[in-house]
Amino acid sequence: MDEQFIGYLLNALDERGMRDVEAYLQAYPETRRKLALLQQALEPLAADKEAPAPPPLLVERTLAKVAEQICAEGRPSADLPHAPPISPQSLSGGRSWWRRADIMVAASLLITAVGIALVVLDRMRGPSSAAMIVECKNNLREFFVSLHEYRDVNKRFPDVARESPRDVAGMVVPILNEAGTLSDGVSIRCPGVGAPLSCPFTVSSLRQMSDAEFALHSSSLSMCYAYSLGYREGDMIHGPADGSQTSFSQTPIMADRPPAEGVQFDSINHDGKGQNVLFADGHVQFLTGRAFGADLDIFRNRADKVASGVDAADIVLGYSAAKAQP
Repeated sequence: MDEQFIGYLLNALDERGMRDVEAYLQAYPETRRKLALLQQALEPLAADKEAPAPPPLLVERTLAKVAEQICAEGRPSADLPHAPPISPQSLSGGRSWWRRADIMVAASLLITAVGIALVVLDRMRGPSSAAMIVECKNNLREFFVSLHEYRDVNKRFPDVARESPRDVAGMVVPILNEAGTLSDGVSIRCPGVGAPLSCPFTVSSLRQMSDAEFALHSSSLSMCYAYSLGYREGDMIHGPADGSQTSFSQTPIMADRPPAEGVQFDSINHDGKGQNVLFADGHVQFLTGRAFGADLDIFRNRADKVASGVDAADIVLGYSAAKAQP
């Protein structure tokens, strides 16, 4: 199945092949961890998909090298002739204007190079850098292992609507913790935002809190991540992917948190440049926009509310304090 898994991860299989792999994963859930490892191994290939850029400051460095050869005394190479003699009358105070120009060029290049280097270093480890996005993806994959183990036992993904009146998206973390499926390596804080962090609350302790106390802590339960609020069918709310008409590979279940409610921008986890989205089959995709599928906003339902979807095709990923039933 390794070859099939690789084709599945690269979207190189036809529709039937994709369904066969998904059926295999359903029948042998222990292979999902292997699939996650293969996905992680393929991640570096994305860095080589673009044509290599020319070396920075190539033109300036070439001109500086030419100036260096021109200004050098004597013949630096058998292939290069002497520079033409310069009349002393063309010089002021006996100083070489060529040497001064060379120093000015070199100084300008040095200042430019230092500035660019600082920017590059900042981007290399900034929240929107490729490294931070990949680390966040790996963290979401760890969440998926916990979610899938929970589903293996309970035959469904965690349904936060069942925790009413504590039915906020962030309850998914204490639910997984209580079930014993959440590993120590999973962080509720995105690696692009800060050091790893775990949720200190249990489901029972949250149930015993007063409404005011719960409201105080609800935004920190899943902190940097959003989770599915399920969907409505009449007066009933179904959990994530329950009876979904789409395949698991097309069903978002978790993602980087959205900005504050009412703000229509991408996740703040990665400088507002997009969000990692975890799908119900375990793969993670970085979306440079909030729309997925039929141009639906993954953070709001079709009624333009942060709440459960209006039907099975309406998927809403709520920030930690977002309620399934507004």
